[in-house]
Amino acid sequence: MLIRKARSTKIMKKFGASIACLLIIFLWALGWTDYFFEKPFSKFKWPPYINVRKQVLLELSGRPPSYLYENDWAYYEPFHIPACEIIKEMDKFLLIIVKSSSLHFLERQAIRLTWGSVLNHSEFTIRTIFVIGRKPLSEENEQLQEEINLHKDILVGDYIDSYRNNTLKFLSAVQFSFNYCQQNTVPYAFFVDDDYLVLVQNLVAEVKKYDMNDRLYAGWKFDTRPFRTRFHKHRVSIATYPFNRYPPYISAGAVLLSSQTIREMYYAIQYTRLYPYDDIFAGILAKSLKLTVKHNKNMRFWKTAVSVEEKTLICAHGFEGERLSSVYNKFRAKGIL
Repeated sequence: MLIRKARSTKIMKKFGASIACLLIIFLWALGWTDYFFEKPFSKFKWPPYINVRKQVLLELSGRPPSYLYENDWAYYEPFHIPACEIIKEMDKFLLIIVKSSSLHFLERQAIRLTWGSVLNHSEFTIRTIFVIGRKPLSEENEQLQEEINLHKDILVGDYIDSYRNNTLKFLSAVQFSFNYCQQNTVPYAFFVDDDYLVLVQNLVAEVKKYDMNDRLYAGWKFDTRPFRTRFHKHRVSIATYPFNRYPPYISAGAVLLSSQTIREMYYAIQYTRLYPYDDIFAGILAKSLKLTVKHNKNMRFWKTAVSVEEKTLICAHGFEGERLSSVYNKFRAKGIL
């Protein structure tokens, strides 16, 4: 009887150990075991582990920095820049940079014919350009070159055009805004994706609330944690990002920046390890610089229906091609634009 009971206990232990092993393997396969190894966000530090703000203040004051660059801007020269336009009243200038894919011909054209056609509003000069990457050995290269030559409004970064290079597009946008046409840093810049509806009059009204020397970093604010699930599109390993939360950040779909913030981010990028997601990278810069991440409920990041009766909407996600044209023309018909 005792021998039989001992055997039964031994079998149960083996069975339990097998189940535990299978569970661990299952959790590992999903990527969920990473959650056990995360560091608390209170211990956040980012390579190269230096006081980025101190280096930025040195750069802003014209003094030599204390460290070598993590990212040297000399290696991020654009492949092609849009035609330059001399801006007479630089303090009343808004530069809109649309993040696009090299193959999104229809999306860009729809923007040019709708909100991208607004050149002036409420004493402000507005210019809309597009930022893309290169598409080597593509059948569409000839069509793209024709578009570049015709419209002269495309900034081409010297990197492959892909989703994983969105951070490099962010760098291109910051770089071009910092030294616009060899003139100066633009007073205000709005970075937006090519599937957004933008109501420029409301955007300008928002811009006019701030001075160009304010440290403005605004849009739809997020405070999230990394995705660890192994098969998720935005999966992040512990090796890539070891902390249990991200710094607060603005959705990459629509970001409003002032001249002061552009300058600080430009210098901070030189001392900050790149991250694959552009919005998170901007959040890391903001944390290093001690920038306030300003939430704006009128800059909607989700796909939504929009009514022409809305008075304060600045932008909304989910409008490309024909849908953008259709909705924008309804605003035009109402005499709102």
